[in-house]
Amino acid sequence: MEKNDYSGFGQYNISDKLQLILPKTHIIIEKKENRFSYYRKNSEDQELRKSVPGKKDALQIELAPVLPLNLPSKKTNDLMFLRLKESIFIEKNSTVDILLQFPIEIGVFVLNNDNTRDFFDCFTCEPMHSRFALYGTPENGNLCMYGKVAQLEESEKPEPYVFAKIKATISNQLKEGVSIGKLVFPVGHHEMYYLENTSDAHIDDVAATVKKESSGKIIEIRHVDLSKKDKKWNLSLRLKPKSIKEAYIMSRGFD
Repeated sequence: MEKNDYSGFGQYNISDKLQLILPKTHIIIEKKENRFSYYRKNSEDQELRKSVPGKKDALQIELAPVLPLNLPSKKTNDLMFLRLKESIFIEKNSTVDILLQFPIEIGVFVLNNDNTRDFFDCFTCEPMHSRFALYGTPENGNLCMYGKVAQLEESEKPEPYVFAKIKATISNQLKEGVSIGKLVFPVGHHEMYYLENTSDAHIDDVAATVKKESSGKIIEIRHVDLSKKDKKWNLSLRLKPKSIKEAYIMSRGFD
């Protein structure tokens, strides 16, 4: 359940001192004589200290969700491995829409006078998210960022500052039902969105098609723009350029 004292996503103007309270994370930004000091501490008592000199009057920052591709290091080709806590059974020749949790990282950005933003810090409110998984064989598999996620009800919110929402439209073209226990796809072309002063975050959706080819049963996964984005949703800043928008084929199993 979301706590009322958690700080919300959005922009903050700091003239004296600001404390940001997030799950397992505490941030203090404070004005000194000719600089601003930045202090962050996580649940494992790991500390980060930074300084922003030359800011005499105020410092403006933005707290926003970002794609989970940066921690502990950038070693994947933007691939995300979602392991479902409950496998999903799709009947033959049918299509379903499901909402899933999607792990996120949190970015801190410094706003400049020309309204541009500079990346300043990145962290996760759940250290267990900073894990890798291999999809495929050790010799030819793909290294992915890994997250174990649950299905959400339409009115249900994911754990604040730990997960965003993602909608998956899954079509089964087979003449038999199929169980899906994982989804693997690139997220480098996806955008991340948030609602101001809340913990609400959403990532672009995916469309998955289960079909049969000569090599066997596969899932083809494509990026889909978030359909419900409007003026209320703020677009998060990307930490790296968009990757090529193309389909991804899961040919090494999906149960």
